Amino acid sequence: MKFIIFSLLSFLITNNVLAQNPDLSKVSSENTWFKVGLNAGIPLPPTKSSFVLGLDASVQFLETKAAGIGIKSGYSHYFSADKNLSAIGEIPLAIMYRFYPTSTGFFTGLDIGYSFIIDSPNTKGGFMGRPHAGYHGDNWNIYAYYNIVLIQETDQDNIQSIGIALTRNIRLRGSK
Repeated sequence: MKFIIFSLLSFLITNNVLAQNPDLSKVSSENTWFKVGLNAGIPLPPTKSSFVLGLDASVQFLETKAAGIGIKSGYSHYFSADKNLSAIGEIPLAIMYRFYPTSTGFFTGLDIGYSFIIDSPNTKGGFMGRPHAGYHGDNWNIYAYYNIVLIQETDQDNIQSIGIALTRNIRLRGSK
């Protein structure tokens, strides 16, 4: 049931973002940039890891001053404190949406996509979602997040974590 609800929610949000039909001919150093960063978190039960550490990379395009869309990927490593359990990795491939009410200050966002799970004998991955909120400036963002991967196999537990992330904005060079 969770899978159906999440799939429907993902479809509606993705459809809404894509329906805005962003004009990519307007890409410039003023409204498009790369984001690279680090994240650290604590897995939530039933995830059997001690902590999560990861790298994020994304490209964001601001269609308006308040809304940004883009694509995101990275790698998060779930470290295991239990010697009987192996550590696993997560590689998300997601569409990101961000809402910026002001030019600097509070923002909120959502990443939705698919996460590939590495080094797990029980799954290859599942749909993922990462709502987040934080502070943004011209060059840096810091935010808190909740990450969930809805594992495809019905007999396996979902992977969940909460954490913080810090990203650096790298603006495109060139003319407008």
